[in-house]
Amino acid sequence: MIIAGIIAEYNPFHNGHRYQLDTLKKQLHPDLVIVVMSGDFVQRGEPALVSKWRRTQMALQAGADLIVELPYIYAVAKADVFARGAVAIMDRLGVNALFFSSENGKIAPFMNTLSLIEHHQADYDTKLNESMKRGLSYPNAHAAAYRAIAADKSIDLVDLAEPNNSLGFQYIKAIRQRNSPIIPYTIPRRHAQHNDQSWDQENTIASASSIRSHLQQQSIQSMSNKVPDFVADRLELAHREQAYGTWELFFPYLKYKLISSSKERLHAIYEMEEGIEHRLQSQIRHAHSFQAFISAVKTKRYTWARLQRLSAHILTDTLKKQAISLALESEPDAIRLLGMNGVGQAYLAKIRKKITVPILSKIRNHRSEMVELDLKAAQIYDFLTIKDQTKTTYSETGHPPFRYDEKTGRFLNE
Repeated sequence: MIIAGIIAEYNPFHNGHRYQLDTLKKQLHPDLVIVVMSGDFVQRGEPALVSKWRRTQMALQAGADLIVELPYIYAVAKADVFARGAVAIMDRLGVNALFFSSENGKIAPFMNTLSLIEHHQADYDTKLNESMKRGLSYPNAHAAAYRAIAADKSIDLVDLAEPNNSLGFQYIKAIRQRNSPIIPYTIPRRHAQHNDQSWDQENTIASASSIRSHLQQQSIQSMSNKVPDFVADRLELAHREQAYGTWELFFPYLKYKLISSSKERLHAIYEMEEGIEHRLQSQIRHAHSFQAFISAVKTKRYTWARLQRLSAHILTDTLKKQAISLALESEPDAIRLLGMNGVGQAYLAKIRKKITVPILSKIRNHRSEMVELDLKAAQIYDFLTIKDQTKTTYSETGHPPFRYDEKTGRFLNE
């Protein structure tokens, strides 16, 4: 069997994602497609535009068979941690083909680059530390160290300065570190860069970032040519229930946390380093918006994405000792199901007894520290986005995974 996997955020699902999924099916003819998807906060530290439940529905309608959640502690983390958590889940679910997009769509440069770094690990580590001491952010220091050891090499190497390439490289590295049988495949990214904010009304491909930005000022109908029809419908339904997840919406609560917390408590927060808590507390008192706040705090070392992740950890009260224990010293201790079709359900029934960690349809029966953190993040997200607080969209502890009938195009438990 070919069990294909995609690691995604679908924030939101758009035509570029559909192209990737359709291309995967044409090239590999998989028996099953599993998506490991971020929950209500994503890798760059932003609240998701719409809830993970609505994004799960989008993925199932697009043709994925099984959707599982990437736990918060991995989802809101540096690329290497993000990749390690996602690959661990895929490995446990029996995925044997990982599919991702990159700049040129060739897998050989990734393998060459990984081998080069492995064979020059000491030199690479030295260059990385030197770059970090010069004040470069980790992604930029990583790229600088790589360029230093790659100089004058005649083999085909990948450009790690490109976001899609950098993340894909971390997937392949995680596969190698696990000695996993997963085979990586890549296709060329279509047009828009991952964080490209440009908007061409005629172009049917736009980045998720530009779509999110556009939706803040314009109607869903104005960008309908950039997402499948069912996504536009889901976005419209979601927006009737919940405000779009944005840092501007969440900012007053972040401000409260920063003003009311002691410096000692803030210092214990995950990714809080080098006394940055003093700078945060100083600037938060004068900032009138999240945009202004991050602009005032940002440095070469503390990038926008890193500060957004740090803000998410402050909001969720995620501690360093907790993160080290959960993300760096262990692996996901459960697999949270978000949705499936008939093919996905049949596959789960087949492999469930072989999997060494619980597969959770509902989280009320498994409340580990990792799951508790996921629950807290989801509850904060719902509290800040649900328009009518007398109602809830979906009970985080009690709602079962979505079941989708691909023949009728209907959800059986919506």
